[in-house]
Amino acid sequence: MPEQHIGPYQRDIVDQLGCSAADAAMIENIMRNEVFHSTLDWQSESELQRGTRKAWAILEADREVFESYRRDVQRVFEEMCHENSNSHKA
Repeated sequence: MPEQHIGPYQRDIVDQLGCSAADAAMIENIMRNEVFHSTLDWQSESELQRGTRKAWAILEADREVFESYRRDVQRVFEEMCHENSNSHKA
C-alpha cells in the first residue's frame, strides 16, 4: 500500500494527540463535517485545539462507524482508479 499523505491539519492533530495518521484523517473530517460544519482555515489555534479534542471524543464514541465509512470510501476510490486505469488501456 502506498505511503499515506498527511496534510498540515493532520500533522497538527498527530502532534496534539499522538494518534495515527489514519485517525488524524478521520478526526480532520469530523472537525470539518461535525464540529465546525465548515472549512478549518478560519479557526483560531485555540478553536482548532478544542475542535481536535471534541472530534477525538466523537471518533472514540463511534469508532466502528467512522472506520467502516473510511474503508468504504477507500474501496470505492480504489475501484474508480482501477476502472479509470482500464478505460485508458482500451
